[in-house]
Amino acid sequence: MAKNLGTWVIIIGIILIIGVLLNIALSLQISNTLAEIKGTAGTEAAAPTQQQAAPTQQKVNVAIGDAPVKGKADAKVTIIEFSDPSCPFCGAATGGNAQVVAYLQQRDSSWTAPVPGIMKDYVDTGKVKIAFKYFPGHGKGADAMKIMWCSNDQGKFWEVHDKMFANQDKMEAGDTAGLKKLAVDAGVDSAKLESCLSSGKYDAKLQSDMAEGRSAGVSGTPAFIINGQMVVGAQSYTDMKQVIDAALAS
Repeated sequence: MAKNLGTWVIIIGIILIIGVLLNIALSLQISNTLAEIKGTAGTEAAAPTQQQAAPTQQKVNVAIGDAPVKGKADAKVTIIEFSDPSCPFCGAATGGNAQVVAYLQQRDSSWTAPVPGIMKDYVDTGKVKIAFKYFPGHGKGADAMKIMWCSNDQGKFWEVHDKMFANQDKMEAGDTAGLKKLAVDAGVDSAKLESCLSSGKYDAKLQSDMAEGRSAGVSGTPAFIINGQMVVGAQSYTDMKQVIDAALAS
């Protein structure tokens, strides 16, 4: 009887030790995941909810150029967004990266994704136009960006934009075929897309957008230049709205 009792004590002890080790491993996995989300590649905004949406004092002059644009040409306010399809915080700003949205809302329950609100309340009503430029915030969005530009040739940039930011796992996995399928599912002609990509039409544009961003002082993504004033990070829509309203009132 004593021998059996000793055996059970040993078994229970082993189970408890395994449980402790599993909890430690799970904690480390969660910590590593959040660390990656909060600052991958060292260029994303590390703590967007701690930043204020106050614009910079110095005006930033960036032309729309050949960037994809949505909104009325004569809109009073112009927003130029420097972003990266693979950047988790950029995905949160569009409302597409649910994991990072949940993280930001855990830090600040009032946080809401700014881009959907800007589109609905300002772009669709003719008050604002928004242009999209590339800047590497995670380092894995180049293929997706070229697909987006080729889709723009077919008038499908913003439809593909939404799909890309909602499927950032494909960029993380290097699934270029999956990214092309997202564009085709959005209505892009597959043969024309392949022709555009194989031509290398937009290879140089990656570098020119990056150079333009650096010249403007962009150091992290997303960065929004609102009538020449820069707001950095995945700020809540409420904060971004204040800056846009001030620009409209000026």
